[in-house]
Amino acid sequence: MRFTTVVLAVFLLVACASLSASPPTVIPATVTPTFSPTDASTPFVTSTPSLTPTPQRICLKIMPLGDSITVGEKDLTYGGYRHLLWTLLTDDGYVIDYVGSQQNGKQTMSDPDHEGHSGWKIQNIINGINSNNWLKTYQPNLILLHIGSNDIRLGRAATAPEKLSTLLDIILQRLPETHVIVAQVVPFAGGFIHGHYTYNEAIPAIVASKGPRVSLVDMRDILSPGDFGDSYHPTDDGYDKMARAWEQAILQVDWKSMPGLACAH
Repeated sequence: MRFTTVVLAVFLLVACASLSASPPTVIPATVTPTFSPTDASTPFVTSTPSLTPTPQRICLKIMPLGDSITVGEKDLTYGGYRHLLWTLLTDDGYVIDYVGSQQNGKQTMSDPDHEGHSGWKIQNIINGINSNNWLKTYQPNLILLHIGSNDIRLGRAATAPEKLSTLLDIILQRLPETHVIVAQVVPFAGGFIHGHYTYNEAIPAIVASKGPRVSLVDMRDILSPGDFGDSYHPTDDGYDKMARAWEQAILQVDWKSMPGLACAH
């Protein structure tokens, strides 16, 4: 009996040793597959960069309207403020066409048209519009109006504001979609005289009374005595200063809100 017990104990010890020497059984874990956005099961989408539309260019028919300063005296070959203004606006992205029955500056300008008349007063401009139909003929989108210097020179500054108001009414009535920029006029070479002060001071209220299609540019202080070529007219450098003033006034107008100004080409 003792012998049987010993044999049984030895057998159990051998069996336990055998089990401890065997490697453990590894049960594989269940893995749930996941897919990244670039997995083949997901359709591959090619993104196309958004295209920025090319800004529509604005085409402006501009009528420079006024007296000898609009003509460009004293140097008629240069074209006055119109010379540099054309370049400035072209560089700003506008397509410019000057219009009018008069021409000068052909020597230096590709587009010398204007409606400036030396010696003319405001009433002369009114009469010219009525008799020559410039507005109907040329249909400008923009009128640059520097007028009143001869009224002042001839002692008629007192009636000039009323005549300016009448002139603007005529333009707005005949060209319902045209914008007009009115200049407070430059002085003479010797400086301002009394008529300059009264006329220029009246212009802002006149402009404001005409609504959004009329705006103002202040040219009272842009010229110095050295910017004059004679008693009344700027040098080419003086005209260039005027051109820059016109440019800034033009850039302030919301042209894109006005119909029919997008260039066809």
